[in-house]
Order: sequence, then C-alpha cells, then structure tokens
Amino acid sequence: MKNGDSTQAVVVKLLVVGLLIELMMYSVFSVEWGDVGSTLFNTVQIGEMLFNEFGVAVLMVGLLLLSAILGGVFIAQEDEE
Repeated sequence: MKNGDSTQAVVVKLLVVGLLIELMMYSVFSVEWGDVGSTLFNTVQIGEMLFNEFGVAVLMVGLLLLSAILGGVFIAQEDEE
C-alpha cells in the first residue's frame, strides 16, 4: 500500500481481498468432489480426449496464448529516441 492511501482506501482494499477469499473458499467447499482418486488416465487417453473432443478449444487457447506472448513482447520493447 502506498504512503498516501487514506484509511478509507485501505479498508476498501481489505474488504475486496476478504470477499475474494470468501468466494474462493465457498467455491472449493461447495463442490461435490466425489471419489477423485478412483479414475486414472494415462497420457495417451488424455491426449486423445483433448484433441478428439476438445480440439477447437485447444486451438483457441493456443491462439490466445500466442497473442499474449506477442503482446508481452510488444509492451517490453524499448523505444529508441
């Protein structure tokens, strides 16, 4: 927190962080997890499932990551004067 922050700004920041933590805890504890360890996949099954059933989603995530990398490189460039 900055030195110039008022008490009200500090309280608002703490309230927002507290609400986010509460939301994360609620989402973790409200999900029915079931028997998580009963299903085991090998890497071939995971690869087949990803590219047969979710092929378009994998491609879209790849394009999103590529654009994020290119944006990061563009932002990190230093301007020559």
